[in-house]
Amino acid sequence: MSHYDDDHQDESFFVSMTDIMVGLLFIFILIIMYFAVQAKIDDAEKKRLKAEVAVLTTFIEEEGVVQYTQLKAYQTYIGLHRTSLLKWISAYLKRDGIEGVQVIEEEGILRLPDKLLFNTGKFDFEPGSETDRVARSLASALGEILPCSVLNSDGRPYKSSDSCSTNATNYHNENKAFVQAIYVEGHTDNEKINALTGLRDDPRLNNNLKLSARRATNTFETLVDQEPEIVNFRGPNLGNSVLRFEPVLASSAYGEDRPVYPGSNDSEEGRKLNRRIDLRVVMFVPPNIDAMRNFVETIGVTLRRPGEGAGG
Repeated sequence: MSHYDDDHQDESFFVSMTDIMVGLLFIFILIIMYFAVQAKIDDAEKKRLKAEVAVLTTFIEEEGVVQYTQLKAYQTYIGLHRTSLLKWISAYLKRDGIEGVQVIEEEGILRLPDKLLFNTGKFDFEPGSETDRVARSLASALGEILPCSVLNSDGRPYKSSDSCSTNATNYHNENKAFVQAIYVEGHTDNEKINALTGLRDDPRLNNNLKLSARRATNTFETLVDQEPEIVNFRGPNLGNSVLRFEPVLASSAYGEDRPVYPGSNDSEEGRKLNRRIDLRVVMFVPPNIDAMRNFVETIGVTLRRPGEGAGG
C-alpha cells in the first residue's frame, strides 16, 4: 500500500471519529435544550449536563469542528426562541381575555380563527367591535414582545443586550435569535363569491383571493395604527449573499388555497377553521458557518458557546 493510501485511510478515520463526536455533542445539547425549556431539571442537573458537554468539547477542539458545532447549536436556539415568541404572544392575548388563539409550533404560526376577527364575508374592523379589540391587543403584544428580537435600520439590535437579559425583561433574547419576517396571512374557505356582483359590502371583492387580501391588509393596517413603532422593526435577510435589513411586518393572501388540512372544506366545521388570519413568524437562520460569522459580526453580538445557558 502506498504512503498516499495510508494518509488517506488515516484521514478517513479522523473524519469518521469527528462526525461521531460532533453527533454526540449535539445530542447532549438537544437534551439540555429540551429539558431546560420544559423546566423539568434543576440547577444541579443543568450543571452536570453542561459539565459532560464540556468534557466532550475537549475532544473536538479543531477549529472547523467547533464552529460547525456552534452553528448547529445556534440553529437549535433559533427554533427554541421562535417557540418562545409564539407562546409569549399567545399568553399576552389570553391575559387580555382573548380565548381561542392557537399556536402551531412546527410551522411558526399564531392562528386567529374566524370567530376572533372576521365573520363570513366580512373584512372591516368596526371601531369598538370585538374584532377591533382583538387586533389592537395583538398589536400591543407585538410592540411589547418583539423589540428584543428585531433589529433597527442600521442592522443593530433594536434594544441593547443588557436591557434584553433575563433579569431585565420577560421577553428576553439570550439566544441572540432574530426575526426575519412576520407575515399577516389571510385565508378563506372555499365558498364561492359571485364573480359578477361580488360582496354586498364591496362588489369589487368577487373572489376569495381578493377577500383574503383585504382581510390581511386591514389587519396589517390596524396593527400599525395601534403600534406605529412596528414599522421600524427590521429583520435580517440574506439575498444573493448580501445581508440586508428589511421591515419585519408584511401581509400576504392565499384565498382558499391553503386549507388547514386536506378535505377540511368538506364540512361546515372545517370551513370555519379555514376562515382565519395566520401570523407566521420566520426567523433568520444562517445557512452556513460563514453566514453565521458575518451576521454576528455585522450586528455586533456574541453567541453563547454550545451548552451554555438554557435557551428559549
